[in-house]
Amino acid sequence: MKIGYLGPNESTFGYLAAEKFFDQVKKTEGLETGFEFTPYKNHNEVCYAVGSKEVKYGVIAVENVIDGVVAETIRAIDNIDGQFGLKVCAEVVVPIELFYMKKEDDGALPKKLISHVVSLRQCSHFVSKMQADGVAIELRDSTGAAAQEASTNPDIAVIASNNAAKICNLQILNKESVTDHKNSLTRFWIIGKEHANKTGKDKTCFLINLEQSVSGSLWKALGVFAERNINLLLIYPCPIPGKHWEYTFLIELRGYITDPGIIDAWSEFRKLGLSLNPPRFIGSYPDVTSQ
Repeated sequence: MKIGYLGPNESTFGYLAAEKFFDQVKKTEGLETGFEFTPYKNHNEVCYAVGSKEVKYGVIAVENVIDGVVAETIRAIDNIDGQFGLKVCAEVVVPIELFYMKKEDDGALPKKLISHVVSLRQCSHFVSKMQADGVAIELRDSTGAAAQEASTNPDIAVIASNNAAKICNLQILNKESVTDHKNSLTRFWIIGKEHANKTGKDKTCFLINLEQSVSGSLWKALGVFAERNINLLLIYPCPIPGKHWEYTFLIELRGYITDPGIIDAWSEFRKLGLSLNPPRFIGSYPDVTSQ
C-alpha cells in the first residue's frame, strides 16, 4: 500500500507522522505486510497523488500549535477535492523540535538560512536574530529539501529536524530546539478517497463559500451549529484565487456526518442561502486532539 508524504526524504515531519500513524495501524489491525512511503515535493502533489489514486493515502500537515493552520494544505485540499474528490479519514499529532545546523561546525555565520515557511515562523525569534546579523532567509518546499541542499554547501544553514542531521550528515550547532516555544506540536491529516467509520468521538470538516454581500453571513452560518450545541473547533478563511476579498472557509466541527444535529444544521444552513456554492463535505474522522 502506497502512502504519500512531504519529502524529499525520511527527515521530514511528514514522514515521521506517516510512520507513526501507519505503524499503529499495522499493530492494531495485525497486518503482516508493510507500507510503501512515497515522497512528494509539496502538499498539493500529495493531495493530487491521493485524488488521482497514485497512492492509497496521503499525510499532510494541517495545524501547528505555534503557527496555526497550514495555508498551503487547505488550498491543496480545496483544489484537488474540486478536481478529483478526496476525504480526511484520520489525524495524528507529532511533537516538533527544530534545530539549527550546517554542514560544518566552523563557528562562522552562514550566508543563508533556509527552511520551510512554517518551520521558520515557528522559530521567529531565532530567525529574527539571524536576520539582524545579516544572514539571508530563504524558503524551501520542505525542511528535508532544505537539509539536503545545506549538506552540499557549507555557506548554508538550515532549520530542520534532528533526523535531518543524521540523514543529510549535518552538524547541529544548538543542542536545544530553536522553536519559540518548547511544546510545539503539529497535527497531520491522513487523506484518502473515503472518510472514516464512526467512533463516537469524531470530527467533521466542510468547505463553504459565504455570500459576501449578505450582512452577518458568517454569524448566521455559525449560528446554525451553536443553536444545536455543536462545538465549532476550527474556522479558517482561504482566499479564492482571482476573486478579490472572497474566501473559502474551512469549518471543523465536533461530531460525525450522520449525527442528527449535524444533518439538521446543514439542512438549515442550505435554507438560509448564504453559500455561493453547495458546502463540500471533506471528511469525518476520529478525534485525537480534544480532551
